[in-house]
Amino acid sequence: MQLIHRTAAVLSALLLSMTSISLVTLPAQAAPSDPAVPPVSSTAEGTPHSDHTFEPEALRAIREAETPQGAASSLTRAGDIQVTLVTVKLADKTAEQTAAIDLNAAKAGITASSNFWKTMSNNRLSMSVASTRTGVPSAAKSTQTYYEIMDTVTRELGWVNASYKALVVFVPVTELSWGALGAGWSAGNQGGRILMPLPSNFTNNVVAHEFGHVLGLMHADSLQCLSGTSDVGSDLNGNYTDSSCSVREYGDTMDLMGASRWFELPTISSSHWEAGGFGRGDEIRNTGIAAGSKSYTLKAWAGTEANRALKFTDPKSGEVYFVELRLPVGYDARLAVNGNKGVKIVQRGGATAVSSLLLMPSTVPFDGYYATNHAWQAGSTFVTHAGTRVRIDYVSGDAAGVTITAPDPFTDISGSGFRSDIIWMYDSGLSTGWGDGTYRPYQAISREAMAAFMYRLAGSPAYTPPAKSPFVDVPTGSLFYKQIAWLEAEGLANGWEDGTFRPGASMSREAMAAFIYRYSGEYCRLPATLGYAEPTASPFKDVPVPAPFYGEIAWTNYSGVSKGWSDGTYRPLDAITREAMAAFIHRLDTFQDANGGCSPA
Repeated sequence: MQLIHRTAAVLSALLLSMTSISLVTLPAQAAPSDPAVPPVSSTAEGTPHSDHTFEPEALRAIREAETPQGAASSLTRAGDIQVTLVTVKLADKTAEQTAAIDLNAAKAGITASSNFWKTMSNNRLSMSVASTRTGVPSAAKSTQTYYEIMDTVTRELGWVNASYKALVVFVPVTELSWGALGAGWSAGNQGGRILMPLPSNFTNNVVAHEFGHVLGLMHADSLQCLSGTSDVGSDLNGNYTDSSCSVREYGDTMDLMGASRWFELPTISSSHWEAGGFGRGDEIRNTGIAAGSKSYTLKAWAGTEANRALKFTDPKSGEVYFVELRLPVGYDARLAVNGNKGVKIVQRGGATAVSSLLLMPSTVPFDGYYATNHAWQAGSTFVTHAGTRVRIDYVSGDAAGVTITAPDPFTDISGSGFRSDIIWMYDSGLSTGWGDGTYRPYQAISREAMAAFMYRLAGSPAYTPPAKSPFVDVPTGSLFYKQIAWLEAEGLANGWEDGTFRPGASMSREAMAAFIYRYSGEYCRLPATLGYAEPTASPFKDVPVPAPFYGEIAWTNYSGVSKGWSDGTYRPLDAITREAMAAFIHRLDTFQDANGGCSPA
């Protein structure tokens, strides 16, 4: 999925979130062409929700820093948000109706929110009621929008936004305009305003959700596609390549910042966790760019262990994915069940740059308000749109195992018997293949390509080639002149008696043995280091003891670089294929690593 936080300024996305409060599906033709704007997003009609706006001063800070206040904060962010709690008598409501606002339930909502965010922030962030006012008369009416109500009440109270200060207002209505269960305004610096209807069973959830906004988070969304695909790319205009896909706002219902009508407070997802600078800083293991095939263990995301979730970067798309295990513990105790118990995969982004995006096993639009298939189960495999695979190996009562396998770096190596060696060559920076994405494993390797491989294996050392070439057939301007000259300077290749190197000629197996033998260095061969002695009987029936390069070929057998063919031959004059060369170089590197680089103590 092409994440908008990677391609656009945050401000544009936040402005979009401010204007899309009518909760209607955008028509297809309204899909923005500017990549600064996310793909089409929508909210399923009737979804329990709260609405959120960044205050003008917060927008100025966002414009200057290109990040919302609170999001992507360092772990030093800490403090108690002092709450002014107010119940308001609207102009068209009676004193009795206003008195029905349960002040204890309102305070309990703030306490529940404080406990939740303490847990999320490793006890650095909290909320407490600093002052209370009840039954404050207002000129605002219940028939007005929540914007109008809050603006009027704010003006009447003389409220001024400040750091670590929050105004929380309850009014005697069952729902706010547009069916919202709450509304919030972030002022930046962990401060803001919250408007709530009459307390209900949902108050704890909604108040905590609104304080999530105050702390810099936006909504937890999900990908939805009529095709059901679990991941999708986007074009240069920011539109999904699968036209049936869109972002479902609030669609991640296993995240507090998703749909609001839960009695429980589910844990925020790992992408929100990292974006907001929560926890201790060691909860998410960054595995970097996916390479090869590697297995990891996940622990319950709602637990407390270090490295309990992980993130990885797709090597082809460059996009970042978060992988977490949702088990029924902690704040997930009642919700991480059935299809929502298992491995959850999310990204940063969604309807805005500071939203999160859930990638489910099936993204076919789900009925109702709450998804029942958030999690990937044992035996299933998530595949990024660029081809990286995340297999769920197992899910137990306290852990899960996942294996992340990067896509082949070349399009033509799936059938090679040396596929893993070729991938190692790519991952090690020794070969990038051809410009068309192929490696051409069965093609004979040239002597100049061998020179390039050996030079890179040595770490591409600083070297200035001579102004005059050591070989008559290697001009100083040729593609691999530096690498070939380096081989000669290091004594790894002396060329032919006629002064040529023959760069385009195929590399023979005996010449390969000579190059590798010389490259390995004397400490990989001397009896004083490894106990090696040149054998008096040849390990190969077609390489007699007096044969050219006998010593070098015998050493490749000793070191494991080449054991020859199953019929006991070495076939010294045969040309080496590019796949076999990858295997020889990988084995040499492995042998040297296993023996301390073969260096003297």
